[in-house]
Amino acid sequence: MEPQDNFAYLLPFIFVTFGMVFIAVARVGDRSASAWGLGYIAAASGFAAPLLLGFLPVQAQAILSNACFLTAFYFYGDALLLRFCRPRLRKSRMTLWAAGMALIIYAVLVANSLRGELFVGDLFCLLLLALPLAKVLRHLHRAIDIALFGIVGLVFLETLVRLVVMTAMTSDGADLGFERFLASDYAFVMQVGASLIGFLMALTALAACVLDVIGGHRDAAHRDPLTNALNRRGFERAVADLKDGGERGVVICSDVDHFKRVNDDYGHAAGDLVITRLVDLLRRQLPDGALVARFGGEEFVVFLPGMSLTEGGVLADVICQAFAGGRWETTGIRRPITASFGVSAVSRDDRSVHEAIRRADACLYAAKEAGRNRVVIEGRGRTERSTALHAISAA
Repeated sequence: MEPQDNFAYLLPFIFVTFGMVFIAVARVGDRSASAWGLGYIAAASGFAAPLLLGFLPVQAQAILSNACFLTAFYFYGDALLLRFCRPRLRKSRMTLWAAGMALIIYAVLVANSLRGELFVGDLFCLLLLALPLAKVLRHLHRAIDIALFGIVGLVFLETLVRLVVMTAMTSDGADLGFERFLASDYAFVMQVGASLIGFLMALTALAACVLDVIGGHRDAAHRDPLTNALNRRGFERAVADLKDGGERGVVICSDVDHFKRVNDDYGHAAGDLVITRLVDLLRRQLPDGALVARFGGEEFVVFLPGMSLTEGGVLADVICQAFAGGRWETTGIRRPITASFGVSAVSRDDRSVHEAIRRADACLYAAKEAGRNRVVIEGRGRTERSTALHAISAA
């Protein structure tokens, strides 16, 4: 058996194996893995078509092989766009796929031109990758993202070089014919080059998918399942990851007033709703970069890097007022729900942000003892009562 024959049988098997591995990874949570898997299975089908469909006319084999390769490149582009959360451009890319197939069918059945078929196939594979590569170029932040973009770019470059070489080889207008081409050294070299780069792309994409799955599970372990706020472990990790290590900033501790009564009077579902509403309010009011953590039950801790104590106090009062002024009638809760807040700044003498949390927690308890629904700021010597409480009392 010729080396070409051995390679021709091995290559589809390798690509199918990669495809099945990607689909298995997709089952544990990576959005782009299924697209990579479908792409590799389609590419394997393209390489295997001459082996499995030998009973068909050579022209039919050529059309089906090209359809598989165009489909593979469509899914490779889809995987890139999914990974980087870019618009998937389905209409534009499906139009390219259809146009490519129409021209390939013309080249094979009407013009009977191998040169035209190869040219059109490579050209539209390039176009199907060009759009996704352009869309994700400005969204490369991690090393694995850059590596993946680079290897897909290498696939693009290899296809471009193949297109140029093929055009130069057939510049005299001669056509080898389909059967002679399939048995030619050029076809073998083309398969080897495409497969080696495809192998590298599969390994890189697989590494990216696995890292995303691991990162997703790690992120889930660091978040509260009800609110998606950070838990204690996630909060500590997020603070440690800050560039300044959390050396400057403000801590706000918050606690829903009389939360046990809400659970007792209206049920735990109502209590969960109160918790999620408070977190949603925090997310809307807090600036980018703020860390919101649920430390337990109805108690939340917020860290605002780089913010002053005065700014943190003003922000806490705004949130306190907004929460106290919330409408609950449609939820079945028939009384106002409020929260209390304690605010502290991270000082230069603090060994960690946890010392500021302890002081903010003490301010929170002072707010509770002073009547709730208010903000107590560290070192002010008095409680700052939310104006929302005045509105409720007057009503």
